[in-house]
Amino acid sequence: MQTRALKEYIELVLSEGKLREAEISGDRKVPWGCQDHINDLEQRVTATEYWWNKHPRGSVKRYHWGTVLRQLKEELKSAKKTAQQRQLHEKDEE
Repeated sequence: MQTRALKEYIELVLSEGKLREAEISGDRKVPWGCQDHINDLEQRVTATEYWWNKHPRGSVKRYHWGTVLRQLKEELKSAKKTAQQRQLHEKDEE
């Protein structure tokens, strides 16, 4: 039941041309969940983990970088989910 509703929602969004966009490095806008978006987020996660690991546990700076890291990981998870849904939608159309 939920899968059908999700498919209908995706079709509605795609048909209206209101795809969600993401701003990535280089001041570019790309569709949310495209491979460029996912690659950019993975690079940002790696860079943020570097800075997070540079600071001792309990420090304010480590907390700050940890917050940024969590947000990036959530965005990456969302982008990957969107990409997966897009692939399923494309397979259904075949």
